[in-house]
Amino acid sequence: MRSLVTSSGQRHRLLQRILDRPGLFGLISFATALYYASFILDYRNAEHTRVSEHALMPGLVTERFDKDGLAVEYLHGLREHVNRSQNASGTNVYAVLRAPRTTGVEAMLFAVDLTQREAAAMMMAYAAFARQQVYWARDLFFVFVDGGAPGMDAWLSEYHLVEDGALHGDPLPEVGGMMIAGVVIKSQATKSTKGPLLRIELNHLNGQLPNLDLFNSVVRIAGKGKFALQSTVYGVRDMEQGGTDWHMLVPLRAMYTQAFVAVEGIHSVMGKYGVQAITVAVPSLASYPLRHSARLLEAIARSLNNVLERFHQSYFLYILASPDNFVSIAYFMPIIGGVLLPLLMFAYRDWTYLSSFTVPRTWILIHAIGLCTWMISTTYFAKYSENPKSEIIYLGLSMLIPWGLIVPTPISEIQSLRFFLLLECSLAAASVALLNFSLALCFALVAVPVIIKFTQDNEKRPRALLRTALALVCHPAGIYALFLVYGIPYLGYGGKPVPLEVNTALLLKNHYMAHSS
Repeated sequence: MRSLVTSSGQRHRLLQRILDRPGLFGLISFATALYYASFILDYRNAEHTRVSEHALMPGLVTERFDKDGLAVEYLHGLREHVNRSQNASGTNVYAVLRAPRTTGVEAMLFAVDLTQREAAAMMMAYAAFARQQVYWARDLFFVFVDGGAPGMDAWLSEYHLVEDGALHGDPLPEVGGMMIAGVVIKSQATKSTKGPLLRIELNHLNGQLPNLDLFNSVVRIAGKGKFALQSTVYGVRDMEQGGTDWHMLVPLRAMYTQAFVAVEGIHSVMGKYGVQAITVAVPSLASYPLRHSARLLEAIARSLNNVLERFHQSYFLYILASPDNFVSIAYFMPIIGGVLLPLLMFAYRDWTYLSSFTVPRTWILIHAIGLCTWMISTTYFAKYSENPKSEIIYLGLSMLIPWGLIVPTPISEIQSLRFFLLLECSLAAASVALLNFSLALCFALVAVPVIIKFTQDNEKRPRALLRTALALVCHPAGIYALFLVYGIPYLGYGGKPVPLEVNTALLLKNHYMAHSS
């Protein structure tokens, strides 16, 4: 960094201005990133979705499902079975339809939770119908899942012969080839007052998403004239769809759920096995004919049957702005760069004015504690713990203790410690953004102004205690609690929003400007 000078040995004029007033330039960068995010996440400025894999040909087949009477018969049987007894055995049931035209090197997966009686009856009837067809180029697996996402995870681990210490399942007597896609069928519990809707869920684990072609194909099939279903994501129905929701709730809920919701549904665990999967929630029988819902499933299956190879031509990293618009990684990644840039500005200033560079003992202690925490959580809790839930809570509480204060930091190491903290925080958040952009952004929005504030030079004891309290805010539990209190109400998930009396713009200005002098 010391080499950022001109040929005459003088520092570049722009860099010198940043050194003189890092708070001002940091505030400009932070505000610009937020404005840019609000601009590109608006569906009116986003790209329109498109099907890149032309072999899918969504909606071009003629659906012929006619066994809705059989589905009703199955539904009555399931209701009697559920009312008579309660299944607590944790047993998945699956059926295999072998493709007559291939050797079984590829397969498609269709799953339904056993608690979804209408969806289970529909899929049983469709399996009986599909058995009579001869055009299948891939094996079809119909899985009736007992136990939700863990049950689906256990079945997939046995299918792919993956050993998992937390999952135990019996070997599968019948397996197939590579799963190119998975579709989970659900039935909506309530009847929509403004016409039938198709609700789609697509979040995988750790903020991952399925290939965009799979989602686009389902949306286009549902929008055909014979089905005439409007697709909704993240439970948002804006005014263009006849609802009252704010259209920006789609990208905001997308980022919130990808950051803080571990498992959205059965489809979420399929991504860890390389299966591109979504959940399709069809309207209830009270608002939509069962034959149409089954034919929708048939159209999706026929479209997946046409794919020539694995999904790869469309996007895996994107943010939905609406069911018909998306933002690709090339456009949303600059947001995290603008939010983290203030940390790099202050780190550059500390490096420039650093008289002697040392590795602080506090920094070594904190990383040693982090390494021990990782080792304990990956070995002890997975293999030896009898009650991991409560012990993980104790571990989380122990992480709230400011261990770094136990070892006093010499005055000569304070500037080096601040440089390490600013630089490492920015690099860690940028690294997380490559895996889970939403989680990194939620962390950075809170941590950047807070870290800049509590690293400010101040010898007064009340300010020192305030800095310690601010440091706890950057703890994962603190960030999660903050979004839980303020994020959920404003995203319309229930409850009234907590009023914010603080002028956010003034607060940010005070945080940054305190370092400009």
